[in-house]
Amino acid sequence: MKLAAWLASREPPPPPVLATRLQSLAHESDADLGVEEALVVASGHVLRRLLRDGQTSRDSALELLAADALATYAFEAAGDRPAELDARCTWAMRYYSALADSA
Repeated sequence: MKLAAWLASREPPPPPVLATRLQSLAHESDADLGVEEALVVASGHVLRRLLRDGQTSRDSALELLAADALATYAFEAAGDRPAELDARCTWAMRYYSALADSA
């Protein structure tokens, strides 16, 4: 899967526990999406689940870190194509806004 491989190539690598969680989320992602889109959507799935289940305590720290890491990596990946960066960022922000509006 291209997303899992892309995540595995990050330097420096994330801490092992977070890397394992990110790989798990990558394997659940839609293989038809590009890396940037897959990262945004994967982070959105985590955030949607946390909001839906009211998981906002310390027990959710790993999931929150994973969502944050996926979103951060999405913008890093989008930076590989600077001419499209503005459009990609606008799309991602609309996606995240829709998550907040649906919670």
